[in-house]
Amino acid sequence: MLPSIGLTLPLELSIYLFLVATMFSMGLSITARGIAAPLQHRRLIGIAFIINLILIPLAGIVVVRLLPMDVNVAAGLLIVACAPGSTIGPKLAEFSKGDVSLAIRIMFYLSVLAIFTTPITLTLILPGAITEQIDFISVMTTLIILIFLPMVAGIAINSRCQAFADRIRRQAYIFSNLTIVIFGILFIWVQVTGEVRFVDSFYSVGVGATVAVLILVAFSMLAGYLLGGPEKPGRQVLATSSANRNLGVSLLVGASALAGNGEAFLIIIVYAIVQTLVSGLIAVKWGQKVRREEKRKRRSMV
Repeated sequence: MLPSIGLTLPLELSIYLFLVATMFSMGLSITARGIAAPLQHRRLIGIAFIINLILIPLAGIVVVRLLPMDVNVAAGLLIVACAPGSTIGPKLAEFSKGDVSLAIRIMFYLSVLAIFTTPITLTLILPGAITEQIDFISVMTTLIILIFLPMVAGIAINSRCQAFADRIRRQAYIFSNLTIVIFGILFIWVQVTGEVRFVDSFYSVGVGATVAVLILVAFSMLAGYLLGGPEKPGRQVLATSSANRNLGVSLLVGASALAGNGEAFLIIIVYAIVQTLVSGLIAVKWGQKVRREEKRKRRSMV
């Protein structure tokens, strides 16, 4: 049975459904050979590893030490900072007209690595009293079921039965997008009914923690953009992929570590809202700029 992640049951199920559907649809977009030999993206993927596995966790440590916040809230913030591999990275690459192929590869590698690196990193930086509460085996098992296996299934189908993969890829992509719509409807519903008031989360975690989230999201986007190489599509992908942490990993680890501290657990929700709004708006803005440039070029050719 899947563990509770502290939200209402419909919201939890919609997140699980989104994870499985998204990872499967992304898997259908790549092959085993393509994953094994990303020659044209090797340098950028290496940079993505450095940013997501080293720089952002280190920035998280600095931020929680400089800004005033509850110890358990700081732990929640560090959990998010140490969880790379957001599943919405490729979708943001589509919005920004960036390199979707690179975004998919970064998501694949970081999502797989997050299953194993997040527990190790957190063991090194979190107080022992908190890490002792985390059932890492249970968390890793759940992540393998929700993230790794669906993506591997998609890759296997695309590698061995490409004709079948071509037939179902569009439907899988549409269903993946539908799960986002379902989550959005449920999200609005719990706001209207008052079951979960996510707006109140910002007040609950405190000003210091909210500012810390904004700083980390800004730092992550800036690091990805500045270190993303000379090509703009690559810079944009590294920026949006780095800014968005892995919500599934964060929620599952946070549920184990912070189950007894509701306010601390809310920092994960705050981070998810901020990273999605900030990176999403910027990605859309980048995409609009690209479309305007393409229109100008077409007009000049007429």
